[in-house]
This record gives sequence, structure tokens and C-alpha cells, in this order.
Amino acid sequence: MTNIVASIFVVMGLGWGFKKYGLLGDEAEKVFNQYLFYLALPALIIVKMADTSFAGLGFTFIVLNVLPLLAVMLFVYAGWRTGLFDRQFARLLIIVAGLGNTVYLGFPVISMSLGPETIGYAAVAASLQNVFIFTFGFFFMGTVCGGNCPRAGFTRLALKNATLWSSLIGLGISDAGLRLPELLHSVLNDIGKTTLPLSLFTIGLSLYGKSVRRNFRNVMWVAGLKMVFVPAAYVALALAFGFKGVVSKVTFLQLAMPAAVMNYVIAKEFEFDADLVSQSIVFSTLLLLPLLFIFDLVMRKFL
Repeated sequence: MTNIVASIFVVMGLGWGFKKYGLLGDEAEKVFNQYLFYLALPALIIVKMADTSFAGLGFTFIVLNVLPLLAVMLFVYAGWRTGLFDRQFARLLIIVAGLGNTVYLGFPVISMSLGPETIGYAAVAASLQNVFIFTFGFFFMGTVCGGNCPRAGFTRLALKNATLWSSLIGLGISDAGLRLPELLHSVLNDIGKTTLPLSLFTIGLSLYGKSVRRNFRNVMWVAGLKMVFVPAAYVALALAFGFKGVVSKVTFLQLAMPAAVMNYVIAKEFEFDADLVSQSIVFSTLLLLPLLFIFDLVMRKFL
């Protein structure tokens, strides 16, 4: 695990350094994100899922991908009802404490920890979690708002989710027992190989100039719920269901990932505190590095 953490730190650090010392302009992060989100990640997801058999996943896999997210939503809702969280912070927490960076960080961490052949399972887990958050999460947020949430383009957000759509395509190819044409498979595979290092490098770019000094109490709530409460709930449920093995570890790591960059887009849509969301993304991302050692011990002992 030390080598994995060191590799993540070095690549992210290179991105941070390139931004700090002006080796890349302000547009670089936007360009890299567009390349990753609309080309490299879909290519990686499609080719990995097309090469993976999902016949043995079953109902337990689906349930254990969503129950920890439901648990954190219910906790936040109860916290709002009892006065622990105010309305604005509660509606933010319902989404941000659930929507994790399952792609830019989840894929590299899982690939390095469990092997590149597990990316297909990681993509399915990410899709299940995203669908749940974009449905039940928005429902809970609307309940907290009392129907007074700012209107947002739900359909537009879903249609722009390239990760979700490429996952559905890959799953369909796998389920139908089809094989990608050799040339297409080779092209997608080569493009996909650029994803993991570039995603970590781009995260490093995004971290430069960000601060977590303001709103520290609320940032800690986001990080604690996202990276302690949700993974702990999963471990308890996995033990109760007797769900162990590689797929269980993939699900655990995906649920334990820090707050996703996508949360910032949602913050703009729903008029969340965008600064708080940005700070939560930075802090939880940095927190992942030491927590990976604990996550590794948890997987070895319980999963």
C-alpha cells in the first residue's frame, strides 16, 4: 500500500507543481477534464466492461452499493429534523456526502490495489451509486427543501454523465456476450490507458490554490460522513450479508472515495455553498492518502 500511496502522491504532486510554476496554463485543467470525461474514461469503461463477466454479481452487490448511501441520507435527514444541521447544509450534505470520486480517483486506486481487471466491476459500482444519488438523493434533498429547491436540469445532468452512459453500453455488450471488433478494442484500450495517470495529474492541477481554512467544521462533517460513516456502514452490511472477495473490496473502495468534482457542478445547479463544496473536495482528497492504509487493513481483515 505504501507504493500505491506514494505513486498517487507523486502524480498528483506533479500536477500541483506544473500549475504552481506556470508550466501549464489555466486552460489545461479544462482541456484535460474534457478529454478524460468525454473520451478517455468512456473508452476505458467500455473496453473493461466488455471484457468482464458480471453474471455472478447478483442482488447482494446491488443492495450493498446503495444501502450505505441510503444510510447517510437518512442520518442527514434526521440531523436536519433534530436541528443538528440547518436546512441549507443538510441539502448539501445529502448529495456531497454520497457522491464520491469513483472515477478520477476510484479507478486508479482500485486498479493499483486490486488489479486493472477489476475496473469493470468498479464501473458498475460507480454507475449504481450515481443512479441512486441522482434519484433518491435528489428526492431527499427536495424533501428537506420542502419543494422550494432551485430548479435544475435533471435530464441535462443525466444526459451529460458520460460515465453512466458508457457503463450502460459496456454492460450491454458484456450481457449480450458480444465481442468488440479487434481494431475498435485496440483503439479504445490504447486511449483508456491514458486515463489513470492523467486523472491523478488533473486532480493535482485542481488542488493548487485551494484552501480548507474557512468552513472547517462543515468540511469535517462532509469528510467524516463521506469517508468514515459510509465505508463503516458498508463493512457492517457486508459482514451481515457475508459478502466478501474482490468484488466486495471494489465496492468498499468506491464507497470510500472522497467527494467528487461533480459535486461542484451540482452546487452551481442547486445554489449550494460552492466554496464549501470546493473545500470539501480538496480536504477529502488529501485525506484519502493516509486513510488508504486504514482501508487496506479493513479489507484484509473484514472483506
